Amino acid sequence: KSCINPTMSAVDPANYSYQPSSSSLPTSLIRTITLGDDEVETNLILQLFSDRIFISITQLSGKVGSLLLCNVEESIVDNSTTYNVRTLLGTGVSSRGGGGGGEREVSMREVLVRRLAERIVIHTRKMAGVSETTILGGAEDGTGPIAPLLVGVGLKPGCSNLSVESFNVLVDAAMELYQDGWKMSHAGGMVGMEGPD
Repeated sequence: KSCINPTMSAVDPANYSYQPSSSSLPTSLIRTITLGDDEVETNLILQLFSDRIFISITQLSGKVGSLLLCNVEESIVDNSTTYNVRTLLGTGVSSRGGGGGGEREVSMREVLVRRLAERIVIHTRKMAGVSETTILGGAEDGTGPIAPLLVGVGLKPGCSNLSVESFNVLVDAAMELYQDGWKMSHAGGMVGMEGPD
């Protein structure tokens, strides 16, 4: 079955176009929150693809910032969960301003991505009907309990000084967005409809 549906007759190639099938498009949500005492506008974008989870957290007028990837692996042998976080694009350090806080900014971004991955794994376990600590083991192809998590982090310079409260607000807002997207992507034909409860 093709993911592309012709929308016009092939008789006139000049006016022939393709429209992707809705099943091939990711679930996408966007939210804006304000963060901290300065009320910095922060945009959160979620896209749930069949093989990836993409979350963007940006204060930079829609710019993605640094891209980080987190792969989660579980072992049923020793009942452990491993989070591998690596930066794909950008160092997360502004070349402007010097300051020496670069390593802290990079570390803060990695901790943010790991915290999101941990919370998504817990959500996945809950949706599977098992306890938060139960190892799901992943599939035979080596995939973990969740699809690889790709996160764009574009925070204003000085984000290494993010308060614990602001950090937790970011994680909670991103998780709420993820849960809403998960509900939409798993609702099937019932999107937008309320249940009998």
